[in-house]
Amino acid sequence: MAGKRFEIVGTPYNSVPTHRWQTAAAATIIEKGMLLKKTGAGSPYVTPLVTGDFTIATDVAIVGLAANDSTHTASVDGVIDVYLPLPGLLYRGYATTAANIDTRAELDLLRGDRVDITVSATTSAGNWTINEDLGDTVAQAFQIIDGDPVKGTIDFIIRAGATSLDDSTIA
Repeated sequence: MAGKRFEIVGTPYNSVPTHRWQTAAAATIIEKGMLLKKTGAGSPYVTPLVTGDFTIATDVAIVGLAANDSTHTASVDGVIDVYLPLPGLLYRGYATTAANIDTRAELDLLRGDRVDITVSATTSAGNWTINEDLGDTVAQAFQIIDGDPVKGTIDFIIRAGATSLDDSTIA
């Protein structure tokens, strides 16, 4: 059973386009709802983000959110469809520490904070959360917009400078 993942919950578009990327044989498992980046500059392969990702102007570009599970195996390369990280998309994920947002007042204090993510494991049981514990850090890729204190979720955007669509400032 899959752990907690991210999802797109708002869009100004009729639909969100996907792009097909390659996944390397024997690479880390990639499941729907994981945020992905290129494995390196110039690489055709993608890999999941890890805890502490993503620092603008340092890390390799975010290519988007996995729309499905990857098809690679231990011995064969595969593919994955990825939602493009278009401006205006609103994502949702669970807070790293739900107690930090369990009231509307607490959540409101976090609005606008630029943060990273926490990944408890890249296995199917692992959880992916928005790290509101970090506090506002100017070079982080994810910006808190809103959330739901009852459900423990945070709505966020991916800042354009962190994506493969606007990678003029990243490696």
